[in-house]
Parts: sequence; C-alpha cells; structure tokens
Amino acid sequence: MSTAAADPVLSPTTGEPVAVVARRNRLGIWLCIVSDAAGTVSLLIAYAYLWSLNVNGGWAPKKGAWAPDWLFWAIVLGMVVACALLWWGVKSVFAGHREGLVVAATLSSLLLLAMFILQIWQLATFPFDISESSYTSATFWLALSNAFHLSLGSLLVLAVVNRTRAGKIGVDNPFQSRLVAMWITWLCAAALLGAIFTTAMKDSPNTDPPAFQSFTQPHTS
Repeated sequence: MSTAAADPVLSPTTGEPVAVVARRNRLGIWLCIVSDAAGTVSLLIAYAYLWSLNVNGGWAPKKGAWAPDWLFWAIVLGMVVACALLWWGVKSVFAGHREGLVVAATLSSLLLLAMFILQIWQLATFPFDISESSYTSATFWLALSNAFHLSLGSLLVLAVVNRTRAGKIGVDNPFQSRLVAMWITWLCAAALLGAIFTTAMKDSPNTDPPAFQSFTQPHTS
C-alpha cells in the first residue's frame, strides 16, 4: 500500500510542511495585528482625551455640524458582511471546495472596495473644515485610517482570489486564506471602535473647560 497520500504537502518556498509554515505565519499575522492596533488605539485615545478635556471649548465644530452617524455604521456593516463572506470561503476551502473560496473572496473584495469608495466619499463630504476643531481633526484621522485599512484589505482579499485561481491556495494549502480572514476581522473591530467613538462621543462632558493662553515669544530689548 502506497504511503504517498499520507506524506505532508511541502511549501514550495521553504520545503517545510505547509502546516509548519502556517503556524509561523499565524504568529506573524498576530504581530501585524498588534502593531496596527497600537496605531488605532493611539487615535482612539487622542479622540477620547480631546473630547473629555475640551480645552478652550475647542472640541465641538464651530458650525455645529457633526459627521452623519449613518455613514460610519454603513461602512462597518459592509466590512462585517465582507468578513463573513471571506470566512465562509475559508471554511469552504478547508472542506475541500476551492471554488467556494474563489466566489466568496471575489464578493468580499468587491464589497471592501465599495466600502473604500464610500469611505473616501465620506472624507470628501464632511460638513466641516478639518482644522475647524478638535473633533473635526480627530474624526478625519480616524476615517483616513479606516480608508487605508479598506484599501489594503481589498487588495489582500483580491490576492487570495488570484492565488486560489492559480492553485497556490487550495485544499492542500488553505492556510493563507485564513490568515487574510484574521486580518480582515481585526479591520472590522477597528472600524467598529471608530464608529462607536465618533457617534457616541460628540458633545463633550466638560462644560467648564480649562482655558489656556496661547504661547507668545517674549520681547527682548
């Protein structure tokens, strides 16, 4: 009886079993998520700090125009659906159906691209000047960060489509698709946090904000 079918599939780049390479790559994607999370959390902390302090009453937009809530949540919803589609495709390829991953990843990539376009449209149609207040600046940077996430996520999922069609991702080596799905899951979490902050934390709770004088260079004789 032949034992060839029981031999592990080897990675074409390292010659190791693909399961070994997948474990190492999984650590890498977790490190990427932690690194990206540091930047996202920094933006959220800055938003919360400016919102709570309201220095010189400069938090709220001067024109009183807040960003519409529905756009933030529409983008999050689209990202979550795209992520669910991708995980369905990952489940399909692990079950031995490569075509399911191609279909699911294609739909996921297109939906992420649509959300990227919607995010750019939101950035272009904010009802305020970016430098108008602390809120407008903080909201702009959170939205810009999400636009970057969406562009990168769409390209990565498109790469899954191309690699699956080329036979580089399949029943014998499905692990790369799961790594990309893990990354997209993090992007959904980051977008959700941004939406919560920008829609729930508008009017500052500090109604008696501290006043600071602007710095002026002392005159010398």
